[in-house]
Amino acid sequence: MRRSSFVTLGLYTALAAATLAAPAAAQRGMGEAQGLTRQGATLPMTMLSGVVRDLKIDTCEQTTGRAVTGVHAIVETPDHGTVNLHLGPAVALEDLTAHLQPGEDLSAEAFRTDIMPADAFVARTVTVDGTTFELRGPTLRPHWAIGPGGGPKGGAGMGRGGGVGQGMGQGQGMGRSGRPCWW
Repeated sequence: MRRSSFVTLGLYTALAAATLAAPAAAQRGMGEAQGLTRQGATLPMTMLSGVVRDLKIDTCEQTTGRAVTGVHAIVETPDHGTVNLHLGPAVALEDLTAHLQPGEDLSAEAFRTDIMPADAFVARTVTVDGTTFELRGPTLRPHWAIGPGGGPKGGAGMGRGGGVGQGMGQGQGMGRSGRPCWW
């Protein structure tokens, strides 16, 4: 086999490995060995609405999941005060983070567990600018989670025109906050 064939084969192998690595960015939660879906947990949903005060894209030191960088929206709400709304891994949420800016109105269907800080919630759906992003299914399984065959599981995507698909990049840098998120 010629040298150029080996180089081409190597490039295709590297591309395939990079494509399969992105869905591995699922997170399991705040110090849990298993995610909520595998635990069979049913949690009440809370409707949140308010104004985004800050968007934090930073290292999640308390997660046991595979993603190192998570996205949190700090939202000022009339009913719950200031809340830390965990959205998911940054690599899977580029479409959503493009819509989120401080000062933007946001509504979300969210949940929390007893282990989380009192002001912390995890988003199932987020609506910004009339576009709804479904981040987790009805069983709270993230749409970016790995399926049984090792590939991405999640269906048609998150919101109008967006979605989890090929070409997701890891991103660069530590984000905007300088402080770690908690899960």
